[in-house]
Amino acid sequence: MKPNPSLISEQAWSRTLACMAAALLLFYMVCPVAPLRWNDLYLAYGKTLIIAMAALYFFVRGMRGVVEVRLVLWYAIWVFVTRLLNTDWYLQNELDLVISRFLCAVILPVGLLLKGKDRERLLDVVIAVAGAFYFVTALLGLYACVFGVYFYLPPEHVVFGLDNEFFGNTFMYVIAWETNRTISAVWFYLAWCMMAYEFFHCKNKLWRIPIGLAWLVFHLTIAFCFCRSIKLAVCVNVAMLLILWMVKALPVRTRALKAAVIAILAVLSMGACYKSFDLLTSATAAVYNAMDVQVERTSDVFMGDRFRDRTQNGQDFRDTRNVSESVSNISNRGEIYRSVLPTLREDPLRLAIGKYSSKLMDGPRKFLSYPYFHMHNFLLQVLMLTGLLGFGLVAAFCILLVVRMVRLFFSDHPAATTAVKALTLPLAGIFIYGMFETILFTASADNRALTDFRELFFFLVAGIILGYYYDVFPQRKK
Repeated sequence: MKPNPSLISEQAWSRTLACMAAALLLFYMVCPVAPLRWNDLYLAYGKTLIIAMAALYFFVRGMRGVVEVRLVLWYAIWVFVTRLLNTDWYLQNELDLVISRFLCAVILPVGLLLKGKDRERLLDVVIAVAGAFYFVTALLGLYACVFGVYFYLPPEHVVFGLDNEFFGNTFMYVIAWETNRTISAVWFYLAWCMMAYEFFHCKNKLWRIPIGLAWLVFHLTIAFCFCRSIKLAVCVNVAMLLILWMVKALPVRTRALKAAVIAILAVLSMGACYKSFDLLTSATAAVYNAMDVQVERTSDVFMGDRFRDRTQNGQDFRDTRNVSESVSNISNRGEIYRSVLPTLREDPLRLAIGKYSSKLMDGPRKFLSYPYFHMHNFLLQVLMLTGLLGFGLVAAFCILLVVRMVRLFFSDHPAATTAVKALTLPLAGIFIYGMFETILFTASADNRALTDFRELFFFLVAGIILGYYYDVFPQRKK
């Protein structure tokens, strides 16, 4: 039987896109390590590779694709149009923002274009490299945090550990690659999810031992990041894994009773998981105090008086923030969300054409007690940046993706394996995190790049999930 030339070319083309996507994903991962050198590489090779990948994709596929892909493509185009409508006619101000949106738009369909085995190979390569990188990052971050030291790594002397008192520190937390803990927590969370996928995906069960150990290290690192939105995401993921197991293993015949039991156990598992973070930090403190460590705690000088008073008789590694107060005002995010309507009333044109990224918060800051840098909600950030049309495109994509995730998660189809279902974990977690931070569809909260590994990995996995979804639930012919 002669090979089909068109099939061979399609396969080669999709694999080429996959290699480009993996290279760019891992390229952005290196940004925090050497941001200045990374930026120089981005200005030359990075932009060239992104434009080449986009050109290759559009030359072959154009605007065709499933509805989720078309929504993200149209959103990228709308971001470009709104920059022009905001008088950035030559893209002198926001070219990189537009490029980053098109990068996400062409990474998303990669998982749909690849076949099952190629999807697995792509994930295995990305997870092997990224997992190893973040594992080393986690160990360095934990060392600096637990022992209260800071150190700088070449080539640009990026810091691990607390080396300033800018935030008025009252407790020790992980600082990795000079990155805010609410950003770096997502790195370790995604690595946590990678271990969950590989745990169920690996063919040789002996691999589960090192995977499980790495999984535990990432769980411990998340505990020391003290990012409550990521802790919540992990708790939801644990409940999801428990649901997967109980749907098959729970010996209850009545469907309603089974659903009620599963719901109760899932809620209890979330509480137990959240408590596990406190247990891990307190156990670490107990071990540290028992060791009688002689390392000079160079970061303690940057801590407040309350910390020094609290740790006179030993470390406790507690989060001293008032939980009830934070919940009541969503950690001061309440006033940010309340500023939306006054801002839009004062500047109604924003609903039509959005705003420059640099001027996005000028309106809301008039109604805030602190000059926040973004809206702390990815949907509100999209609304402020691109107006109602951009918000509608993003909201439609998110709703469709969640529906696809739920259907695939509860599917009994042989293609919907436990490993495949585990890929819904990081997507669910990023959506939870995105309700409280900026991460998707707009400029990254990390000023070193306008997109980053967190967002690109989300779109890569979203495309793979959609690929499996349409394998299980084929599109009907119109």
